[in-house]
Amino acid sequence: MQYDKLEIAAGDDQLIVVFVNQDTSQMVDPTAFAQALADDAKARRPNGWRLVSVSSLPMRQTGTAGNVLFQSGGQYATQEGLLAVYAAEPPR
Repeated sequence: MQYDKLEIAAGDDQLIVVFVNQDTSQMVDPTAFAQALADDAKARRPNGWRLVSVSSLPMRQTGTAGNVLFQSGGQYATQEGLLAVYAAEPPR
């Protein structure tokens, strides 16, 4: 899965990282998103960053014409945002 990543500093000891997949009109794979997050957290750990919170935000949905027009619940997400908050550990 292809995704874009944006880092936003939230003070000296917090970092917000936003992951957004590229919309290819395919259903979002939550396992791929979780793996991308796990890889990111693992890469940041040696530098003292610890993952403290995760949230998701559906950005785009699609479905059949009947499902979209009549809100029957048959939509599926094709683009998702994932927000991860990291905290810096105090120096030891």
